[in-house]
Amino acid sequence: EIYQLPGIAETVDLAHIRHHYYRSHKTINPYGIISTGPAFDWDEPHGRDERFR
Repeated sequence: EIYQLPGIAETVDLAHIRHHYYRSHKTINPYGIISTGPAFDWDEPHGRDERFR
């Protein structure tokens, strides 16, 4: 839900975050394999306001 706040999405590069995570931790990923992963719609309503009343 933080991603959905005004001005946040414009400053986040999710591809960079994923690539940095998988490539910078050689002890847990020595070959630097980066999965394609599932596709998320980060703009989809999260519904927490309904879930936690």
